[in-house]
Amino acid sequence: MDKTVTVSNCKNCGYNVENVNFCSHCGAKKITKRITYKNLITEITEVYLNIDGTLIKTIKDLTIKPHIVINDYINGVRKKHLNLPSYLLLSLTLSTLLSFIKEKAFNIASEIDKSDKNSEVVEFLKETVEKFPTLGYFILIPLFSLMSRFVFRKYRKYNFLEHNVINAYLIAHITILTFIPYIITFCFGDYVEETSSIFLLIQLIYATFLFKNLYNVSYWRVIIKGFVGFLLISLIVFGIAIIAGIASGILKESGLIN
Repeated sequence: MDKTVTVSNCKNCGYNVENVNFCSHCGAKKITKRITYKNLITEITEVYLNIDGTLIKTIKDLTIKPHIVINDYINGVRKKHLNLPSYLLLSLTLSTLLSFIKEKAFNIASEIDKSDKNSEVVEFLKETVEKFPTLGYFILIPLFSLMSRFVFRKYRKYNFLEHNVINAYLIAHITILTFIPYIITFCFGDYVEETSSIFLLIQLIYATFLFKNLYNVSYWRVIIKGFVGFLLISLIVFGIAIIAGIASGILKESGLIN
């Protein structure tokens, strides 16, 4: 049974909170329960994940009507769904946990350890995304936003920062949706690479569905524009990789790096 303490005045500003749950002066919540493992976990989920029924609703609505969730957030609606920072935090936690389970529980080597054919730049990018999800998000979200902003530039509906919001929701939602299915695929061992292609296809289908509804255009228009944008980003990344490779070779020849 949880032990409670009597609180008459707000611990933050001193105002009377005897008959209320939140201080009318500073808005702080009145804490009446002692610190226990159960109460601590509850407080963490309330503060950082805001899990009060909105999580399930957010997952459901992002799956069937993602444009509404995203437009609401962009337009300042914050209470109907889980906010973006909390959703990203949850997806990052699951992504980190997924990498740990993959290597420690199932002893499946990362794609970096399996391959010796990639350039140093490609290996670095892959390793960053796979082993350091937080840094990977900071790379992928702006990169995807650059692509989506370019392919839909004529519509002038969302600015670049709003495209970052769109793609942050996109990546976070796919990460959360595929967490359990990914763990199931780890049971197949050698077939992980093949199933990864299926998950990539799912991400592309969802992205097409998302942007189709955001811009209210046909699926074919989204597919064609997305393909053009993908080619553009691929050329940019390829160009950066070539430049980095040339620079790396020059530095090695000069003895500045090993």
